[in-house]
Amino acid sequence: MLISKSKESNRPGLTGNRSGLTLIELVITISILALVVTIMVPAVGTLGGVGLRTSASRLAGTISFAYDLAARKNSVVRLVFDLDQNSYWLEIAGGKFTLNREKDEVSQGRVDEEAHARGSRLFVDREEIESGSIWQPRPRTTFARYSEGGMDKVELGDEVHFQDVWVAHQTERVTAGKAYLYFFPTGMTEKAYVHLADDDQQAYTLVVESLLGTVKVYPSYIEEPLE
Repeated sequence: MLISKSKESNRPGLTGNRSGLTLIELVITISILALVVTIMVPAVGTLGGVGLRTSASRLAGTISFAYDLAARKNSVVRLVFDLDQNSYWLEIAGGKFTLNREKDEVSQGRVDEEAHARGSRLFVDREEIESGSIWQPRPRTTFARYSEGGMDKVELGDEVHFQDVWVAHQTERVTAGKAYLYFFPTGMTEKAYVHLADDDQQAYTLVVESLLGTVKVYPSYIEEPLE
């Protein structure tokens, strides 16, 4: 038993291996801590933009919902941006509707809403042309606020605001008044750039693609393409 104990205690390799494992573990631990610190530093730096990110994500979800809603309801849906009241909501058309080919003029950051209403018109189908009813006076299409499923007016709050909104049927960005983004039951919408900002001058850009209605969110201000 004594000989066995002596052999066990005199194995230099065992002590060396244990020291080596401890050193490796220490190096790995330090590396992991360094990686965690590297990840946490930028995250801490962006804590001030949490409200902005949340608002951008919620708006992106509303846009995707509106795109699907137009197809499900077989109706034109529009997202209304109220830049004066810092809020937005959905509306659904009471009849067939199409936009005027002429773009809305923007003056002093605002769209002339009366001109927009006049330029937008009811959709005309083949039956109306053949029956001659196309020539009969018809009222403008009305839009009613959509509030089913908890979809109600959303207020951005005091810390986040609309910086500007550009939609393809506008000549330039809107910075005041109302802007409209339309969704059609055919699976089409409009190209749009929506800019949100907070009191710390941080900005987010939501880019809406017209063909698939996809929304991309960028943590910076991206200008709309010149057309």
